[in-house]
Amino acid sequence: MRVRHFVLLLILSAVLVPAGANASTLIDRNATGITLKVNASGQALLSYNARGKRWNVLAWDAVNAIPPTPGKRQVDFKLDYSGGWGTYKKDVWKTLVNTCGPWADAVNARDGMRTRHRHVLSKGVHLIVERITPNPRVLTFFADDGRLFFVIPMGPRTCIGTTDTPVSAPEVGVTPEDRRFVLDNINRRLRLARPLEERDVVAERCGVRPLVVAAGSDETPDWMQLSRKHAIETDEAARHVTVFGGKLTDCLNVGEELCAEAIRLGVALPFADRRWWGEPPDALGERFFHEARLAGLDALPWPAPAEPRSARLWRRYGVAALELLETVRRDPRQAEVIVPGTDFMRCELEAVSRREMVVKLEDFLRRRTAIAQVVRADELRHAPGVREACEALFGDEADGRWSELFGGAPRASPTERMVP
Repeated sequence: MRVRHFVLLLILSAVLVPAGANASTLIDRNATGITLKVNASGQALLSYNARGKRWNVLAWDAVNAIPPTPGKRQVDFKLDYSGGWGTYKKDVWKTLVNTCGPWADAVNARDGMRTRHRHVLSKGVHLIVERITPNPRVLTFFADDGRLFFVIPMGPRTCIGTTDTPVSAPEVGVTPEDRRFVLDNINRRLRLARPLEERDVVAERCGVRPLVVAAGSDETPDWMQLSRKHAIETDEAARHVTVFGGKLTDCLNVGEELCAEAIRLGVALPFADRRWWGEPPDALGERFFHEARLAGLDALPWPAPAEPRSARLWRRYGVAALELLETVRRDPRQAEVIVPGTDFMRCELEAVSRREMVVKLEDFLRRRTAIAQVVRADELRHAPGVREACEALFGDEADGRWSELFGGAPRASPTERMVP
C-alpha cells in the first residue's frame, strides 16, 4: 500500500511540477482536468487534458526509487501513452460514463467535454414530523405556488413537502423560509389538533432535482413545466457517455439505455441478460413465510403493527431474509429492535455491514436505514443501540465514526442535516 501511494504521488507531481524537479518523472506540461486511478497491481492510469485532447497514460514499475539525491535521477516509470493499448492490446480506459447527477456538468467541464444538454437545478425540501393522520394513506394537494404537495406516511412519522426553488449549485440546505412554506401549507390544508410548528420537525430532507435543458438555451425555464425525463448523450470519439436528469422511478429504463450505449461502444457487459432486479420467485417467498410462521417470528413483540416482521424482512432483503431468519432462530435477541421508535432489528446489522458499503455512521442512519429520519438526533446520541451498531459496522474505528457524527467533527452533509 505504501508503494502504491508513492507511485501515485510521484505521477501527480510529474504532471504538475516543471521539468527537472526532484522526485518526479515528466509526463506532460500544462495539464488540466487531472484524474488518477490505480489498480491492485499498483498500475496507475493518469488522465488529463493537454494540447487540445484528452490523454490517458498508463504508468507502472518505478525504477531506481531512492531518496532525493542531488545529481541523480530519482525515479523512472514505464509509461504507455496509448492508455494501455500498446502494453495489453486493449484500452485500460475504454469508456467513461458520467452519472454524477447534478455534478455531471462540472465533471464534463473539467474533462473538456462539450454537450448538447445541461442541467438546471431545483431544490426540494421535505419535513418529517410526528404522525399526523391515523390512516397510512398518501395525501396529495396543490401548494400555494401551484405545485403538488404530499403527505406521506413514514412508520411512526409523516413526511410533508415539497418545495421547488431554483438554485445554481447542488450544495443546498434547508432555510427558515423553506420550513415556513411547508408548515404553512400543511396547516392550511389539514384540520389538525393544533398547527404544526418548527419544534415539531423531527428531521429534514433536502436535495436538488437535476432537470435537463438544451445547452445553448439561456432563457429562464418555466420550472413547473420542466420534465424529469432523462437524456443520454455520447461523444463517440472520446468514448464518453453522460446521463442527464432522470429520477429513481425511471432507473431501470435509464440503466437499459445506458447498457445499450456501452455495448454499442464496444464494452463487453458480463451477464447482460441476467435479471438482477425484482423479487425472487414466488416459491422462495412461500418457503420464507412458511419457515417464519414455524419460527414464530411474527408472534414476537413488535413496535410496527402495520407491517409484520416477516413482511418487512422479505420486502427489504428478498432471498437473503432466509439467512436472517436462521440468525433469529439461533438467537431470539437478534429479532429485537435496537433503536426505540424504529423497526430496525439487530439481525440486520451484519447484513447491512456486508451488503450496503457503509462508510460513515451518518450514512447508516440516514440512507442505508431511515433511523435518523424518524428519531431525533439528541435521542440517537444517547441510544445504546446506535453505539452497538457503530461498533458492529466499524470495529476499531467506531470511536472515530461516532465522534465524526456526534462530536466536534462535521455531523452531516449539507444536503441532509439532522434536526436536534
